[in-house]
Order: sequence, then C-alpha cells, then structure tokens
Amino acid sequence: MKTLTEVLVQRGRLLERIALERAYLREDMQPVHAVLDKTDRGIGYAKAGLAYIKSHPGLTALAITVLFVLKGRRIIVLAKRGFFIWKTWRSLRERLPFSGLF
Repeated sequence: MKTLTEVLVQRGRLLERIALERAYLREDMQPVHAVLDKTDRGIGYAKAGLAYIKSHPGLTALAITVLFVLKGRRIIVLAKRGFFIWKTWRSLRERLPFSGLF
C-alpha cells in the first residue's frame, strides 16, 4: 500500500508529464493551426464574395454577359492584365508613403 506522500509525488510527476506533453502537442500542431487560419480566411472571403454577388445582381449579370461576348482567349488576356495591374497596385500601395490613403 502506498503512503499519501508517495501518491502525491506520483501525482506531481504525472501533472508535470501532462504539462510537457501539452506543450509538445501545441508545438506540433502549430503548422496545422496556420493552415486552418488561412482556410478560415479563404472561406470568409468566399462568403463575402457570394454576399456581394447576391446583393448586386445587375453587376453580376453584366459581368457574365461580358464574359460571353468576349469569349475564351480574350478573357484570358484580360484576366492576365487585370491580375498584373492588381499585383502592381498592391506592391505600390505597400511601398509608397501614402499607403494609408487607399
């Protein structure tokens, strides 16, 4: 039969081990946490985009009509130009001193 002191010492060791294992688990799960954060943000952007589309049906219809009129190759060219302009704007906005204005 164990004495109360032995049981308390064993309990203390187990609590230390639990704390150490929790710290290891927290450290190991950090990459998963980062990926889940990005996924949550992406889902949020998608929901916001859908809400925008639902609240602006005329603009959505106009965009779809433009896509049908322009057809395949021209759409790809315009998408590439738009992406380039967007990336350039983001880069300039981060680097220039008036970045807080936009």
